[in-house]
Amino acid sequence: MAAAQKKLYEDFFDKTDAMGQKDGNVSIQELKKMVVEGLGQKKTDHEIAEMFRDIDKNGDGQITKEEFLSEMMKTERRTAVKEAFQKIDKNGDGKLQKAEVAAALREIGHYTVDEIEKMIKKADKNNDGVIDLGEFEKEVY
Repeated sequence: MAAAQKKLYEDFFDKTDAMGQKDGNVSIQELKKMVVEGLGQKKTDHEIAEMFRDIDKNGDGQITKEEFLSEMMKTERRTAVKEAFQKIDKNGDGKLQKAEVAAALREIGHYTVDEIEKMIKKADKNNDGVIDLGEFEKEVY
């Protein structure tokens, strides 16, 4: 994570924490206040609870700064992987054809046809001849 991006996330965490007890942790009430009032997002209590559970990895009812930053890094990685997938998916059908994968691999290195075939076969978990976003994510994580 770039230093500037990390600083933004840390500042966001600190502002969220300051909306309540300012104890170095974020409660579900503080998260809700920041999301709904601070960011103006319309989220139900259920959606806030799901978001909170996703971030509160140890389940102690508080989000630490470390838990928050870890989740933000995962979100950034997911976004980067999805953007890479979309860049490779030249025809925009949501599936990577062999030709699209081959073209992308040739751009980044010198791969033989056999090496490319092996990579595609490994990634294509359901053997349908194409790589969908889920298969792509599993390969790059």
